Amino acid sequence: MKARALLANLAEADLRLLRVFIAIAESGGLAAAELRLNISRSVISRHLKDLELRLGVRLCERGRAGFALTEEGEVVLDAARRLLAQIEQFRSEVAELHAGMRGELNLVMFDKTVSNPGCRLAEAIAEFGAEAPAVTLNVHVAGSSEIEKGLLEGRFHVAVHPFHRASDSFTSVHLFDEFLPLYAAPDHPLLAGGRVPDDDELRRAAFVGLGYHSPNMEHFWRLGLQPAARAFEQEASVLLIRSGRYIGFLPDHYARAFEERGEIVRIASETLRYSCDWLVSVARNPPPGRIARRFMEILVAQHSSRRII
Repeated sequence: MKARALLANLAEADLRLLRVFIAIAESGGLAAAELRLNISRSVISRHLKDLELRLGVRLCERGRAGFALTEEGEVVLDAARRLLAQIEQFRSEVAELHAGMRGELNLVMFDKTVSNPGCRLAEAIAEFGAEAPAVTLNVHVAGSSEIEKGLLEGRFHVAVHPFHRASDSFTSVHLFDEFLPLYAAPDHPLLAGGRVPDDDELRRAAFVGLGYHSPNMEHFWRLGLQPAARAFEQEASVLLIRSGRYIGFLPDHYARAFEERGEIVRIASETLRYSCDWLVSVARNPPPGRIARRFMEILVAQHSSRRII
């Protein structure tokens, strides 16, 4: 592919091509993007080729071997997301000059949030929707690292997530707590005959921990538990625990349904358990716009505890 001048003069057509490319990358290929974009695959393919010519690089490999981004494609995807987030931030700030709230609010939350009885996120969304019906709400689910990265890049405006480290880059307010005991399958060898294993036995047992940076990871290292398996979503943790081979931490509110069906049981331990704080966070730079600030105010007001981190 011949090298071309980069986007020195950015036009609306270029932004449209970048949006198509993001949809292709996030969907995992042209066929899946066809449903998301509601345009034909041939048109999507032409847009992708036009963008590659415009940039002078090949963005992805597509063919019988499947779809995959090139190294250049990964760089362009990251830059395009930041660019479009900044444009949306500009549009939101301009929209705030007019009466009423208009634009988009990108809310991100951590895995298994809404089943916590202390979480009043649904109530906050209802209140905010009644106050700002012209705002389009987009809700995402992501891990801790992706939440932080998205807030700093401006892709997410407000985050609801568990606390795992302090940062001067965010303004955060405590919302509610979460309790995570250890669980095992009823037929796990440690529970044979109704016995209660001691902490030393539990530390020697095969343990499943979350495989990304989170309060779960910090606490299982602190408590001396060595992962024999890693899960990248809480449902995967439940699957491994139900196998009868592994023990692991689960949020008690999420585990309750599995307990009631007799699929897992809580392990009684005064030491091997932990609690974590759940926060609402916004970035300090770029600062939150009026829409994000108002949503955060409503969310905090819906919760009784308001400890600033």
